[in-house]
Parts: sequence; C-alpha cells; structure tokens
Amino acid sequence: MPSSETPRPLSGRFYRADLVTLLNQSDRVPLTLLLAPAGAGKSTLLNQWQAQPGDRHVVQMGLQRADDDPVRFLRRFAEKTRAAVPAFDTSWFMPFDVAELPPSSIADSLYDALQQVTLPLFIVFDDFQHIQSEETLSVIATLLADPPENVHLIIASRTQPLFDVSRLRLDDQVLEISAVDLKVRRSDVSELNQRLGGEALEEQALDHLMAITEGWVAGVKIALLAGIRSGMQTLQDFNASQPEIMDYFGHAVLKGLPDSARTLFMQSALLDTVNAELGDEILQTRQSARLIDELTSRELFLVPVPGKPASYRYHALLRDFLQARLKIEMPDCIVPIHRRATRYFIRTGNFEQAVWHAWRTGDAALFGNCLEKSFEFWLQEGYSSHILEWAETLDDETILGRLELAAPLISTLTLSRRFFRARYYLDALKEQDFSGREDRYHHSQTVDFLELHLQLFQHDTDFMEGANLSLLMESSGHRDIRAFALAMVAYYHLQHGRLESALAFSSQARDVLLRLGQRFTAGYAGLITALANQQLGHIGEAVAFIVENFNNTPRDCPTWSLWATGMVVVLYDQNRLEEAQQVCEDLLPMVSSASATEVISTVYLTLSRLQHLQGKQKSAERMLEKLLGILQLGNYERFVSMAVLEMTRQALLTGNWQRLDVVVDRFGLAEWVQENLEGEAAMYSQSWERRGLAAVYWLMAHGRNAEAETLLRRLLAVVKGAGIKTRASIIEANLLVLTSKAATATEQSRKVDALITRYGLLNINRSVFDEAPGLAGLMNRLWSAGQLVLPDFYTGLFPAVFSTAPASEPLEVDPGSVLTPKESEIFELLQSGMTNAQISESTGVSVTTTKWHLKNIYSKLGVSNRTEAVLRATPR
Repeated sequence: MPSSETPRPLSGRFYRADLVTLLNQSDRVPLTLLLAPAGAGKSTLLNQWQAQPGDRHVVQMGLQRADDDPVRFLRRFAEKTRAAVPAFDTSWFMPFDVAELPPSSIADSLYDALQQVTLPLFIVFDDFQHIQSEETLSVIATLLADPPENVHLIIASRTQPLFDVSRLRLDDQVLEISAVDLKVRRSDVSELNQRLGGEALEEQALDHLMAITEGWVAGVKIALLAGIRSGMQTLQDFNASQPEIMDYFGHAVLKGLPDSARTLFMQSALLDTVNAELGDEILQTRQSARLIDELTSRELFLVPVPGKPASYRYHALLRDFLQARLKIEMPDCIVPIHRRATRYFIRTGNFEQAVWHAWRTGDAALFGNCLEKSFEFWLQEGYSSHILEWAETLDDETILGRLELAAPLISTLTLSRRFFRARYYLDALKEQDFSGREDRYHHSQTVDFLELHLQLFQHDTDFMEGANLSLLMESSGHRDIRAFALAMVAYYHLQHGRLESALAFSSQARDVLLRLGQRFTAGYAGLITALANQQLGHIGEAVAFIVENFNNTPRDCPTWSLWATGMVVVLYDQNRLEEAQQVCEDLLPMVSSASATEVISTVYLTLSRLQHLQGKQKSAERMLEKLLGILQLGNYERFVSMAVLEMTRQALLTGNWQRLDVVVDRFGLAEWVQENLEGEAAMYSQSWERRGLAAVYWLMAHGRNAEAETLLRRLLAVVKGAGIKTRASIIEANLLVLTSKAATATEQSRKVDALITRYGLLNINRSVFDEAPGLAGLMNRLWSAGQLVLPDFYTGLFPAVFSTAPASEPLEVDPGSVLTPKESEIFELLQSGMTNAQISESTGVSVTTTKWHLKNIYSKLGVSNRTEAVLRATPR
C-alpha cells in the first residue's frame, strides 16, 4: 500500500504537483494515456503519483522488449497483480496459452477476475511502446470496450498504442497527458539546478536553456550536469534542435573521458549489462572496473542491476546513443565484440545472452552452432519457451538440416502439446537424407525415439505396448536416448498401474539422467518415483523424497514446478490446506502448455477441491471446466476422468442432483454402469477406476445402493489386483460406509479398525475422507463415543473431522414409523435422486410445499440436509 507520508521530491528529479493532480483524475476514466518521447519524465511522474497516500491498489509494470510475448506479458501481469492485490483470485484468470485461446476469452476471464477486487484498481503499464503483439493488444482493447467500474488503466508510451481508442475519445473516457503537458518550467529548472549543486543560473542562460530544450526533461538534466562539470557558460553552446542536443550529449559525456575510457564506454553499450569481469573478457581490457568507477562518479546514467552486485546497465537512451556513435566511429569492432560475447556466454552458461549476441554477428554458422548448444541446455533444464521462441527465427530448411536443432524442437513441441506441428517436423525429418553422414545411425534412433515420444504424450494410455520402446532402449547406443526411454517406460507403467515396474524404471532413469545433466527429465522421473511410492502406500518414503527435493530446488528452476506439484499432494493429504493452496497459487502463474499434464491436473483439481471446501462452488466448478478445456488439446482420458470424479463428488456433497445428472449424461456414466456392472472385469486403468467411482456416487445419490455396492466390489478387486493401495483404501472406505448403515456401532468400529490395519493410519488421509463421503462422520461418531481409539496426533491433523462434540447418531428410527404417508412418499422420491421440482411434479404439490415436507422429514430423522439423508438412510 502507498505510504501515508506526503511525497517528497527526489534528488535530481522534478516534482510537478500540478501534473500529479492532473493524473489523479485518472480515477474518472477507464484509460489514461501518457504519450511523450524518451526522457520526458513519464516514469518519474508515475512514481510520484503512486507515492501519494490513498485507498487504492496500484499494479505497475515496467515493460521491456521481452514482454511483447503474450504469455510472458499476461503471466507477469497476473503475478504482479496477485502480489499487489490480495483479493485478485488467480484461479479466475490464468493465461494458459494465448496461442490456443481467443483474446475475447482471455479478456472475459480477466474481467471476471478484476471484478472480484473491491477497492479502486489502477493498472499502470510503463514503456508500452514495446507491446506490439496482436494477441496482447486485442485482450486490452476487448477489456477497455467494457471495463469493470473500479478498474482504471494508465499507459505510458513513446508512441500511440496500437489499438483503437477513438470510441473512448468520442465518449470522453480517455485522459491524455502529452509531451506538451510534461514540459518543465523555468522554476522547475532552477530548483533542479540548485538540488544538483550547480551555480545560480543567470536569466540569459536560463532563457537559452528553456529555448533549446523546449522543456524536455532529459535534455535539461543532461545540460545542467554538463554545465556543472564544465561551467555554466557551456549551456550557450547548445543547438535548439533535439538532434543537436543529442550531439551535445555525446560531447558532454564522451569528450571528458580519456580515449581508452571513451572507447570502452561506447563498446560496452553492446552489452545488456556490464561489470568488471564481463567487460574485461569481452572488450579485451583490464580497465573495466576503472571505467565503471569513472562513470558512476560522474552519474552518467548507470543504473544498478537488482540482485547483481557491481553490475550496471545504461539508461536506454544513453545506450542507443552510444551504439549509434559506435557504428559511425568504430564499425569494424562490433561483430568481433558480439563474437567474443557469444563465446563468453556459452562458456558461462548464459545461453540467452549467447544466442542474442550470435544472432547479431550475422554469421549463420556461428548462430546455428550456438543454437544447437543452447537448445541442448534448455531441453536439459526445462526452458521450453526459449526453444520455441528462437525456433521462430529459423526457416524449416535450417531446422531440418540440423538434427541437434530438430530433435529438441520436436521434443519440446510434443511436451507443450503442439502435436500437429511436432508431427509436421517429425515426418519431414524422416524424409531427410542422412545416409552419407557419420551420425546416420544416431539419426535413425533419434527419429524412432521422437516417434514413440510423440505417440506416448499424444495418445496417453492408448500408447502402443512397450515392446518397441524396450527394444529401442536395449539397442540404442546413444545414452541420452536410452535414459529418456527409461523415463518413458516408467511413465507408461505408471499410467497402467504397474507400480513396481514404474518405480524400478523411474529410479534407474533418474540416476542416469542426473549423470547426463538432464535435470528436468530427471526431475520428472523423480516425480514418477514419488507417485509410484505414494500409490503403493509407501507414504513415509514418498513424502520424505518430495519434501527433500522441493526444499533443495530453487524456485526459478523449471524443475521446481514438478516438486511443487508433489508437495501440493503431500500438504493436502496431511490436511495442511492453507499451505497447499499457497503452493497451488504459486504454481498457477507458471502453468503453461509446456507444463507436465500431472502438474496442470494436480493444480486445477486441488484448487477446485479447496474452493469447494471453502463454499466457493461456482469457482470450484469453473476450475474444473478450465481443466477440461486444457485437456482437449490431447487424448487425456485419464485426466478427464479425474475431473469427472471431482465433478460428481462435489455435486453429491452439495446435493445438486441436477448438476450430477448433467455430468452423468455429458460423460456417459449411465452407459458405463451398464457395460461394467456385470460380466468380466476390465483390466486396471486410472480412467476406468475414476469413472467407476464417479458412477458409484451417482448410484448412491439415486438410492441404487445395491448396484453401488456391486460396482464397488468389482472396482476393489481390480485395484487390489494392481496393488494400488491408495485407491484401494478409498474404494474400500466407500464400501464400508455403504454397508455399515444398518450395522451396530460395535460392528462399525470393527470394520473401521480393519480398514486402518489393512492400509495404515496415515494412509487414511484427507483425500480418503474427501472421496469416501460419510467416512469422516462415521469415524468421528465412533471416536466421540469412545468406540474407536485414535492417537492424538492423528485427530489433531483433522480437527474439522474429529470435533469434540459428538456427531449426529446414524438413523436409528424407521422412517416408516415416524413419517406421515405423504412424507414417506416424498422421502422415497428423495432417495431416488429426484430434485425438489421433480418431486413436486410427481406428487402434485408445489415446490414450496415440498420444501416444507423435506424440512419436517429432516427434523424427524435427525439429519441436516438431503445429502446426509441419502447417505445415512438404510435402503428400504
């Protein structure tokens, strides 16, 4: 929040109270434009305005060229908004992949998210001239077409924004502050000169300075600094035109430097940042430290780089000027400097800078070789966006002519679900003639691997049997391919519930991949190891492994998202819900089309479940629909089935029978029941098991408990046969709840004890309570009555489950003995899964009368809602 103190002028900067007052009017319009050349004081004005006290939220983004990427722009916006505005719910708006969503859809999501913010919200984009992406501009234009009332956009730019604001202008909905408004006044110049320590300006000198700078802030400051160092009489030497001011800038800055420092000054402008080591290496000198000291002492627009001690960048205006002078005075040095920078950054592992400099050499061979090394490194570390970005600069011939470029690109396209484009390059690569090359055998194996890789991720559980992959793994002489194949085999076994095999292959793959430096894929293999252990019931081992890697992985490393995903599962199962939500919200801005499907699915499903627990049902349903939209990009039936299970579970617990029936119809669960209730049981698959449990919820809601029990027993037999203890515990818990309704408390206690003994107390966790509706209430009643002994640490983990007050007793009355004939009729219809409207239509009474009857029924039976009545009533 802004400081409550009155803002004070900063040293070396103008403070314009009149302009701050003008900018305060931005709360009356949806859009404010600050349009002026570089150095006109736009950023200074914004900072002074923001420093004012006020009951508002301000999200300020200083933009760079890299922000012209729509995904980066929107992700940065989401992160900054969440940091500044606690009420901004990232689950409502999360840029997943702009290339696959229409701008109108993104704008609608952004609109919904911004409407949740109650205080006035000012969104400030500085240096907006860098934004030229049609997708980003369309999102902003669409939002401005119908903006939320409390949201105000402020854009500072050197040029007009590339979207149409004519309608807003016609409606007087734009506040515009131009270069004319930003011109400094005589009094401002005198005040600044005094703060800088300059001699008093004579009126004639001040008149001349105002005339030649025309109030341009940067020009005034450059002139005053030069006058202070060289004598105020030098102000008379300025020409009135802006190019001449720039010429004077060159003389004032460069002329006072020794020749060696002057040369290094201009040459160092080719670098994004400069420090002593970097300057000495690339500029072939030992004077970089002295140059930096000289420039900082002269306050020549060197800006410290946050987080990088002793590193600086030049003011953008100064850097552009120096580069222009370098092209004129020393053009022959430019390419060699870029070459040396390329080699330096490759050696130090800064491949983003290496590629940037290699590109500027104009040397296609150097650029290609640098890209090969960079693609290899980015694939190892998981920086898929860099590969996709630089691939756009290459033609197909260049990509396909270099296997070291084509293979990482195809693999990245596959992982980011751009399957059609991956298929295009893979088929084209197969047509390339490598017969005369020494690496033709490697080429053949790589193509085979990429084919299997694409099929695995595109077709998921329908992927071909593992024989071909095993053959590739055994025959490959290329260790990277063999290691990747190990990870793919592990993933395949995990998909099909062969957990011991998944565990063995993933552990081996991780060891080999780490030795090869393939850290991202090694992290993915590690996640498979953790998931396999978790599903096998090795909870302690899985938790320790995940926690150790999560704590030891830097957050800016792509592998962090993998371990954070595992950490979400750990925290949620341990009922540490606030921590689980925090990690999910930290992950959400990082989720993109290149994220592992397990990451995407876990984040969205967990957030939906948390929102459901918080009573935010609309938000919970929205998250599930977003997940289903993402999963449409491929054949992800098992992940779809997880979403279906969560949809039916939430509908059951909220008593929303209408939504439950819609989900059943949408995903064919009634047909699934007909196909699987009898006959030979299917082989285990995650999709089959999750749909089966969803079908059980539906059958229970409709009072078809006998069929639900039959289906649960079939599910349990298959899941036990596969050795998946976590899922078996959930299915058996549902069976226990369903079959214990008419049992005595002693028999119920015996069954619960048997469940705990069979699976282990720690395996009866938050997920089991969630997915076995009624288990928590049953265990609480038995524990409260002293018929179930549980350790304190366990009951302390689930305070919402094991309350000190005894839970409601199960139905001990026969509904037929306490309900009137009409109430009995309505109760039977309720158990069949009918909505209030359907019950009213069937019985011929109004909905109001039906609700009145239901209220009486709940009271007589000792239940609080329809879901409890259905779950606890003994079938008649």
